[in-house]
Amino acid sequence: MGDSPYHRAVVHPEAAYPNRRWIVPLAATVMVGFGVILYGFSVYATDQAAGADFSKTALSLAYGGSVFVGGLLALPVGRYADKHGVRIIVGAGAVLGSMGLVAFSMSNQSWQIVAAWWLLIGPAQAMIYYEPAYVAIAQWSPSQDRARTLATITLIGGLAGIVFIPLAARLVAFVGWRPAVLILALLLLTVGGATAVFALPHQRGRADGAVSPSATDVSTAGLLKDRRFLLYTLALMLILLATQGIIAHRVARFEEVGFSLATVALWAAIASALSLPGRWIAPRLADRFGATRVQAAIALIVAFSVTLMVNGTASWQMVGHFFLFGLAFGALLPLRAMVMGDWYSGPSYGRIMGTQWTAVVLVAASGPVLVGVLRDTTGGYAVSSAILSGLYLAAAMTIMLSGRDRARPDKS
Repeated sequence: MGDSPYHRAVVHPEAAYPNRRWIVPLAATVMVGFGVILYGFSVYATDQAAGADFSKTALSLAYGGSVFVGGLLALPVGRYADKHGVRIIVGAGAVLGSMGLVAFSMSNQSWQIVAAWWLLIGPAQAMIYYEPAYVAIAQWSPSQDRARTLATITLIGGLAGIVFIPLAARLVAFVGWRPAVLILALLLLTVGGATAVFALPHQRGRADGAVSPSATDVSTAGLLKDRRFLLYTLALMLILLATQGIIAHRVARFEEVGFSLATVALWAAIASALSLPGRWIAPRLADRFGATRVQAAIALIVAFSVTLMVNGTASWQMVGHFFLFGLAFGALLPLRAMVMGDWYSGPSYGRIMGTQWTAVVLVAASGPVLVGVLRDTTGGYAVSSAILSGLYLAAAMTIMLSGRDRARPDKS
């Protein structure tokens, strides 16, 4: 963003934007949303929680379907954010998410948990995860401050796993899984509701801080003719597909080769903590050296970390994987906001981001299934680990190609 000629030529006054007091509350809502849904589910599905009352198949179907629904809704949510801002979106997401968790805690049949996750929690994911926050950054943060704002939001959001995995586990141990889910639902409603009512600006905000004039209002048909957009979206598909497969199976991979579950879980938690510095530093590096260059370099580091899973029998391989993956991955996907903001920031930014994320999520949802099938057919995780490493490598090359493509999108 910082090296854009248009960025240098156009500087909007600070008075055109709301003050920065919305940033931390919005980041806290993102953190709580990820914490009680994504990371909370890893606890809810255990045999000490809902896994004792429902099959893993039913729970997996409920969660997987919610991710799918959230992806489908990314586009309409983005369109609404373009016209009205994200304040109502965040508030509605907090309400829907808390209602879904309450319904989940009261479920006695498998179809009930599927309905709660698909109809309520799935839509909430599209409203309280990072996507609305990215639109808020484009609308409410001056172009010269966007790297810092993105770093702040992703850094706080990155605390979700560190905070909520042990919190959810302790609540389940002390009060049982159903009351624990109710408590977390109340927390989501309180934080998200307060953010929407008291912290987020009422105005839609300005979205023209770093706009390329030819990319101000891009139609969907125009995007499909934009080679840069298509290349970058393909790279994101590869990254998220590989990531879904790795996160779903890497604990089992290292446990399979002889490491204890406690040891692997500990290093997974350490990896989450290691991701925090990258979330703060990478946007600043991207602002200086170019977002696509930095993102491609980070993808290469992640690719190398995954190659350590191919054999994975030595302690240095297990530790090396979590260390490198943790350092790099926290910044990998958030940099998308800087790339897309530099290229497409404008009145259609939310729609463009939603269109892209819908396509990415629908493809990436197959990642865990792909790894599972390869594991069962080959008798281990070596083949799938090699393939996933290759996907990150291909993504890095594709990101670089997209960054070099200067073709402008068709606005027709």
